[in-house]
Amino acid sequence: MVGNPYGSYNIYLSTFVIPGVLMLFVFLLVPYAIWTEVKFNRAHEWIQMAGGNMYIALFGKLLPHTIMFITVFLGFEFYIYGTLDFPHPGGIVPILLLGILSVLACQGFGIFVSGLIASLRMSMSVCSLWAVVSFSMCGATFPVETMDPMLRSMSLLFPLRHYIIIYQRCIFHGFPLSYAWTYIAALIIFAVLPLLMLRRLKQEMLHYQYLP
Repeated sequence: MVGNPYGSYNIYLSTFVIPGVLMLFVFLLVPYAIWTEVKFNRAHEWIQMAGGNMYIALFGKLLPHTIMFITVFLGFEFYIYGTLDFPHPGGIVPILLLGILSVLACQGFGIFVSGLIASLRMSMSVCSLWAVVSFSMCGATFPVETMDPMLRSMSLLFPLRHYIIIYQRCIFHGFPLSYAWTYIAALIIFAVLPLLMLRRLKQEMLHYQYLP
């Protein structure tokens, strides 16, 4: 830091770069987990084991992923706030809520894209692109308020943007969760996006022929 050799960007950078990278892995692994069933000709057996219910099929498929990623996410947060003592006047509730919602939102978006684009390669590519572009659109490297109006609106399409706002308002500044309720609602909307694609995704699992 210029003029302050004792300063550190760790508090600023680690609180959005590492969560963004974790979100990237969630984005990628969801379509991979779903479409490898088609790639290795296991999709029919998978749906049959769930009794033809796509809700149950996805729940059983992604529950271990959800538990693993939430554990990693919360472990990271407890490390930076507990061990490294990053400022968190908002307390533990926003930390827990934000970690869980972030994972569910990314999984929801991954399922949505998997149903929208019937291809292992393309669905993973779109999710990867979305996760990488979110680093530029989240407002951490360049203020969203000074972006072009169209880009400012597009920033709301990236879960990392909502993550950063909730972190800044409720964890770093200590404001009540009500001050970020619209951004919390946005993460919930991302999490329930798969409801729009379950029927389509089931048909793709049963009838789609994998193309390398």
